[in-house]
Amino acid sequence: MACGDRRVTIQLVDEEPEAGVGGPKLFRGQRFEAIQAASLNAGILFRDPYFPAGPDALGYDKLGPHSEKAKGVQWMRPHEFCSEPQFICEDMSRTDVCQGSLGNCWFLAAAASLTLHPRLLYRVVPPGQGFQEGYAGVFHFQLWQFGHWVDVVVDDRLPVREGKLMFVRSEQRNEFWAPLLEKAYAKLHGSYEVMRGGHMNEAFVDFTGGVGEVLYLRENIPGLFSVLRHALAKESLVGATALSDRGEYRTDDGLVKGHAYSITGTQKVSLGFTKVRLLRLRNPWGRVEWTGAWSDSCPRWDAIPFQWREALMVKKEDGEFWMELQDFLRHFNTVQICSLSPECLGPSPAGGGWHIHTFQGRWVRGFNSGGSLPGAETFWTNPQFRLTLLEPDEEEDDEEGPWGGWGAAGAQGLAQGGSIPKCTVLLSLIQRNRRRLRAQGLTYLTVGFHVFQIPEELLGIWDSPRSRELLPRLLRADRSAFSARRDVSRRCRLRPGHYLVVPSAAHVGDESDFTLRIFSERRHTAVEIDDNISADLQALMVPYAPLERGLEQLFQELAGEKEELGASQLQTLLSIALEPARAHAQTPGEIGLRTCEQLLQCFGHGRSLALPHFQQLWGRLLQWQATFNKFDEDTSGTMNSYELRLALKAAGFHLNNQLTQILTSRYRDSRLQVDFERFVSCMARLTSIFHHCSQYLDGGEGVVCLTHRQWMEVATFS
Repeated sequence: MACGDRRVTIQLVDEEPEAGVGGPKLFRGQRFEAIQAASLNAGILFRDPYFPAGPDALGYDKLGPHSEKAKGVQWMRPHEFCSEPQFICEDMSRTDVCQGSLGNCWFLAAAASLTLHPRLLYRVVPPGQGFQEGYAGVFHFQLWQFGHWVDVVVDDRLPVREGKLMFVRSEQRNEFWAPLLEKAYAKLHGSYEVMRGGHMNEAFVDFTGGVGEVLYLRENIPGLFSVLRHALAKESLVGATALSDRGEYRTDDGLVKGHAYSITGTQKVSLGFTKVRLLRLRNPWGRVEWTGAWSDSCPRWDAIPFQWREALMVKKEDGEFWMELQDFLRHFNTVQICSLSPECLGPSPAGGGWHIHTFQGRWVRGFNSGGSLPGAETFWTNPQFRLTLLEPDEEEDDEEGPWGGWGAAGAQGLAQGGSIPKCTVLLSLIQRNRRRLRAQGLTYLTVGFHVFQIPEELLGIWDSPRSRELLPRLLRADRSAFSARRDVSRRCRLRPGHYLVVPSAAHVGDESDFTLRIFSERRHTAVEIDDNISADLQALMVPYAPLERGLEQLFQELAGEKEELGASQLQTLLSIALEPARAHAQTPGEIGLRTCEQLLQCFGHGRSLALPHFQQLWGRLLQWQATFNKFDEDTSGTMNSYELRLALKAAGFHLNNQLTQILTSRYRDSRLQVDFERFVSCMARLTSIFHHCSQYLDGGEGVVCLTHRQWMEVATFS
């Protein structure tokens, strides 16, 4: 037999960093400096082959190639329809971002907020670009995407109709950083049209790498003004949405329901003996303003000192206006706050900034997409992460009302009532790459997470197969958080101890990539609950044993003079030998030719199988059949694909989540079932994988160290 006779353990190690590797990833491998130099050398202006100026870049439906809105569109460089174009005119400001006809106010409101913080904006919009010296028709921008920064290159051909930009423009018509940033975002996600509709926090996070949180104003959270003031002081990006059940529409008092606004400032002013709390908001349209109390033309401004009036008032139609907090609460439904960095999420402890863990994962139908109901039979299959909080937060004086320095955390904790626990944890779940799929008719899933407490007495056995049985016994440590948004975040105040974080899609079988980030003020540990990769090949071996006389005679008849079976002869032999089991509806169906070829690779010499090797194959096959029957509880001839991981472990293979996911996706059928032939094929494949890895054994210790790339090459070979 070709298989080894020892335990093989695969230890995955990180890749050695390549010299010079660092900084943002290059989208499509395009490097701005190289493209600029090559274009200048050749004396031509850059034309982007990965995002060609044309109908596909516009969209797929309302902006599709044959749509009315796509008619008459020309793709022009700024100097072709504007005299003396500038990348940036003097200084950037929030009035540089005025919405066009795209319906992406969420993106533009976030961009307007970003201009309030130049050091952050210049991370997204690298300086040193322009239409004069070094101009080659190419620009670049940097956007955060699910754990890293991405550098996106674009050419400067923009969609124009009747001599005017179709989409975002600057109030200064010869300024083009905002339209080019919008084009970079469209390229990153596939087209302009996929930018229709969204939440400001999505763009906030992509501009900063921060963590977005949503405050629902219907909860009447106390201390909102202090939170907004502190958030803006910490350079957090802040926005608000006036939700609507019937799309965007303008009200009599100048607000636009269903629209996203930036919150750009706060101010307390004295009106007689009364302190008035004002918020400054901006409509990304660059026009259409609030006409109620404290609007630009409101007579109340005449009642405050002249110097205050001069400092706060700018009477022009720029989309920016002031309104009183109480009016704001009547008209707006949500506030969205994005902390720009972990250090901005709350008071910085004496030992340094926040502690962070980031995990990348995927929900796969039939494997680990178990739904959001803890009582469901598939819930245990969801990805699970064990969080251990080691140290309580430091106590701090609350100088700013009930929310203090914690912002949304304190507000939500107090609004929910009860005492505040001792550890502050922020959980952030992001659906990856879903916006790109809009052209295929897909939208954001409803996703979220549960947090359970793991009692000390159960900790030692949590990573064992018994965890499936124990999960329903765990107590929820905090309210669940689920939403049909790209980013779902929640702050929890928990006591030191052990917790289980279970991110999931709302419905069983929903598939999506996700990123889970865990922040805590003080030290914590966080690990994905996973298995070591190993197999005891010696224990899996079956000693040579004589075959039943009839089976041995059948082998010899089919083997002929060569005394060895090929794939087709093995298929015939197994078809006859397994007939009694099929008669009892335990393993219906036949072993296919491709699977027989796999068995030859594993147990024979690749192309043929001698009698001693068949003896071991047959013994192993009977073992696999017994394991399969154990999980085929209804004797239907199939097992549920969610059970495959348990069956593989029962058969002696310990696999990590990544490989189990690959195997499940490969061997399940459209009904999420695994029949006996698929199970045999999977077992043969695993046996071959571990045999291949055993060739790397060094010193007889049985541990093979492979990089993640090497492991995937081995694990996914055909």
